[in-house]
Amino acid sequence: MHLGNVIVYVLLAVLTIYNIRINMRLFKLRSSNIPRDPRNLSGQELETIKALSSEKRKWVILSQILFWTSFVFVFLNSMAVLGLFLDLYTVACIVSNQIDLNATQILINKN
Repeated sequence: MHLGNVIVYVLLAVLTIYNIRINMRLFKLRSSNIPRDPRNLSGQELETIKALSSEKRKWVILSQILFWTSFVFVFLNSMAVLGLFLDLYTVACIVSNQIDLNATQILINKN
């Protein structure tokens, strides 16, 4: 196994752990707080939520494309490229989860 392959898979492990930590924070935030009614949000908060939703949609589509591309590389027996695309998929999932976390914090914040 080449050094590049090892780096790609170590990076995948680190990114996956980070993604799991973000998911746990998001789960705890959602389960311990009740979101505000959308009618109680200010205009700026609604615009921010809409922008975050639109941005998240783009990242989810990208993550799905990267996942299915990596799935194709499983059948081509190209493990290094598979690892690279799984890294990219994980990064897209992390960004998507961060956007979710930001939106949830806006919905829960009671300024």
